[in-house]
Amino acid sequence: MEKIKKEVAVMFSGGIDSLLAAVLLQKEFDKVHLITFDKGYLEFGLKNNLPNIERLKKTYGEEKFVNKIIDIKDILKKVSIKSLLKEYRYYGMEVVWCVACRLSMNAGALIYALENNLEAYADGSNKDQIPSKENIIGTAENFPKVVQKLKEFASRYYVDFLTPVYDYGGREERRKKLRELGFEIDYLSMDRSKGLKGMLTKDFFFRTQPMCFSGWLIHWKRNLFGIPVKHDEEKTVEYVTKKLENVVKNYIEEYFRKKNINIHELIEKRKKLKEV
Repeated sequence: MEKIKKEVAVMFSGGIDSLLAAVLLQKEFDKVHLITFDKGYLEFGLKNNLPNIERLKKTYGEEKFVNKIIDIKDILKKVSIKSLLKEYRYYGMEVVWCVACRLSMNAGALIYALENNLEAYADGSNKDQIPSKENIIGTAENFPKVVQKLKEFASRYYVDFLTPVYDYGGREERRKKLRELGFEIDYLSMDRSKGLKGMLTKDFFFRTQPMCFSGWLIHWKRNLFGIPVKHDEEKTVEYVTKKLENVVKNYIEEYFRKKNINIHELIEKRKKLKEV
């Protein structure tokens, strides 16, 4: 390993947040790897984001972007499914499924960065989606303490976890910026109702990102009746910490062991290169 590449992997759904993250990061990095995750379990349209990927290449250069679909079914099974029935009563279904899914994506992106010798990985986390009484469509993975915990975990592997749109204006400002650049905006990113009324429109079928039907089912009370999900930042952090230390850490070690790579030696190499 001669040096860490000045490249970044973006956890790329194709929604306005990950799309804008790619736009911002292409200025800072030599190459942006657009990685979309196949988690299975009622997920459809993995290639819906291809038009915007082509737009990114056309706008900023073909050589600037790489796009790949990464299978994370195995890590999601270990993080969530094996313990879901035992844990959901305490943590809540959103945490043990949606937060677990995001955690699995982070693990997949971290492994990808390590395996490809990248400097960083990033996602579209943003403060507009922090849960609160006023913001019933917020989701727990956007809690500041959760994002910080993921950053700290990645730093142990000498990989930077970046959240370039976390403090970037509001959703309308992000939509406006992307429209000006000629990108297509996904139905979900238009903030239409996720209830039946909002779904019974022709726009519902306009997708530039995968459709996660399992997520809709998890939030069915909120989507249909406006009943907010009960969120607890401390419990969510507790869950994320437990999974990082007891599942993800071991999964990463086993992943590289199967490839005859000592993860601890890899970490030491990255540490020395970062210190240069």
